[in-house]
This record gives sequence, C-alpha cells and structure tokens, in this order.
Amino acid sequence: MNTLSKNTESEDSGAKPHKRRHYLVDRRRQLTATLRVVGLVFILLFILNAVIAWQSYTTTHQVMAKNPEVGERLLANDLRNMAIMGGISLIILAMVAVRSIMLTHRTAGAAHKIAQSMDKIASGEFDVTLRLRRDDNLIGLEDPFNSMAEALLRHTDEDHRSLMRIASAIEEHGNPVDAEMVRRVAERASRAGIRY
Repeated sequence: MNTLSKNTESEDSGAKPHKRRHYLVDRRRQLTATLRVVGLVFILLFILNAVIAWQSYTTTHQVMAKNPEVGERLLANDLRNMAIMGGISLIILAMVAVRSIMLTHRTAGAAHKIAQSMDKIASGEFDVTLRLRRDDNLIGLEDPFNSMAEALLRHTDEDHRSLMRIASAIEEHGNPVDAEMVRRVAERASRAGIRY
C-alpha cells in the first residue's frame, strides 16, 4: 500500500488529514511541466549571462586597448565573475525546478484524490466525502463534488424507497411474485453497491 492511499484512508476515517509525502503523484505530467518551466528559465538565464559576458568582454577589451598592463587581471576577473554568474544561474535553476514540482503537486495531488473519489462513486459508493488541502489548486471543486455525491446518495435513497413502495403496491394488488421480483432487484442493486 503506498503512502498516498494511507493518507486517503486516514482522511476518510475522520482522522486529521496530513500532507502527502510523494510530490510526484503524476510523474510524467509533473516532470513535463517542470522541464518546460526550467527550460524557459534556462533560456532566459543563458541570454542574461551572454549579455553580461558580452558587456564585460567589450569593456575589458576597451580598457585593455587604453591600458594593456591591466589586461591579465581584468581577464581573470571576468572569468571569475562568469563562474560566479554560472553558479548563481545553476542555483536559480535548481530552485525553480523544486518550486515547480511543488506547485504542480498542488494540482496533480488534488486531481489524484478527485479521481479516487470519482472511482468510488462509479463503483456505486455514493457516501464519499472529498477532502483536499486548503492550498491545493483544485480546492474550488471540493464543495461542488461533495454536493454532487450527497445528491447522488439522496437520489439513490429516494429510488430505493420508491422501489419498495412499488413492491408494496404490487403486492397489495394481489401480485406477490412481481412484488418479490422488484424487492430482489433492489437487493441485488444494494449488494452491487447501488443503494436501491
């Protein structure tokens, strides 16, 4: 049993919900989105570093043309500054990657929980309550989803009562065989998870 399903069970049982431990819930989509963001930031940082390097290079060569004795020191200083800029750029890229995974998790994790709850409803278990974290990107779907689940449960209960009234009416009109058949339909549906 994975960590995510353990968290879902504890939340469904009324225990205090806690954070999901796996940030890559939908690995392919989350990594694709992260790579797109990191790629864009990489391109921007590359352009920024290239512009700064070009400015530094032209300034150094202008100074060297007027004062050749400081050329060695200026070139060494330029190399050191470019190494520092490259290191800072790598740190920025790493921070963007981590933050991107965290942000995509807010959507992918919520989508995963919604899909699990929808699977329960599809199997006939209408007594489902969806609980998302307050910072999930899909938190706006929690109340409408829970309202839908409550309405489905209410409608199935009404259908069950209607079937039982129909069975009683059929039996009152002297047809106990048909009444029993309607009751069996309600029982089979009830055993299959449909609350008739």
